[in-house]
Amino acid sequence: MSQVNKILYATDLSETAKSAMTWARSLAEKYDADITVIHIIPELFKEITRFAGDRSSPSINDDRKKAIKSKKDEILSTCRERLKDLPNCDIDLDNIIVKAGHPVDEILTTADKGNYDIVIMGTHGQSKISKLLLGSVARGVVDECKVPVLTIRLPSQ
Repeated sequence: MSQVNKILYATDLSETAKSAMTWARSLAEKYDADITVIHIIPELFKEITRFAGDRSSPSINDDRKKAIKSKKDEILSTCRERLKDLPNCDIDLDNIIVKAGHPVDEILTTADKGNYDIVIMGTHGQSKISKLLLGSVARGVVDECKVPVLTIRLPSQ
């Protein structure tokens, strides 16, 4: 078994992602590994054109840039608050990445460029409509990631 030094924990802020965090923390403790949290803000215009087969990159005007920045600030704040609520959480709250783009592409790029040993994420965290329109992020990451991916389902109740 390979040594785990760097964990990329991808969250969509769902309850399933919260459950996946416990796995990320457990592995981090076992291997004395660092965890980086990543959240991707899907850009719907890009998603729709991608779904339609248009791979060109639309220009982003100033209003969209401001809206994305505002959303990033909101997500960053939410991530920090959630992490504070977790007991014994030793994650560096400054080590949170928030990006806008296609979730699968951004997670794969970050995992590859950051030389992470494993990606941990929840599955089935989105609504059925989102999955139908955008596809399953977890499935895309599992299918294309160069490192192991641990997907966590919400525990049965």
